[in-house]
Amino acid sequence: MRPSSPRIPVIAPDAFTPEQAALAGSWSNFNFARMMVNHPALYRAFMPFGEKLMGGSNLPHREREILVLRTVGLCEETYEAAHHLLMGRNAGLTDAEVEAARRGGAGLSPPDQILVKAAEELVGDHCLSEATWRALSQRYSVEQMIELVFLVGNLTMLSMVTNSLGMPCE
Repeated sequence: MRPSSPRIPVIAPDAFTPEQAALAGSWSNFNFARMMVNHPALYRAFMPFGEKLMGGSNLPHREREILVLRTVGLCEETYEAAHHLLMGRNAGLTDAEVEAARRGGAGLSPPDQILVKAAEELVGDHCLSEATWRALSQRYSVEQMIELVFLVGNLTMLSMVTNSLGMPCE
């Protein structure tokens, strides 16, 4: 059973140490940053990886959001899901597409359904099937294929973190 309240303090920005304030930076209004600055060294190491996968990715934004939405749906994660519902809409997904991505792909185009299937295989089996790999590799570069696997893996890990720590939505 998931915790009903935070297990780790969500530090108010006015209570940050100078190191925590520098680490949180422009993210200080987000509970993720406000909780993760409890472990400055880990947060400092993690952020460039997360920023590369989300902000510096070679995957198209809309397709990246389909992968994220399905992954957090499979992991029954709520913190990232709340943010990515909005991000998915901002990436051009309709409300119906956002919901379809979260729930398994029914109603999405065949190329989008392959992304949903990829997330399902990676979360469930920790490996893409040969058929899914072939279908994806017809659309994506080698770099994008690597990022796709890392993206789903990262969101699976983040789901473990936010679920286990009881991270509240803002």
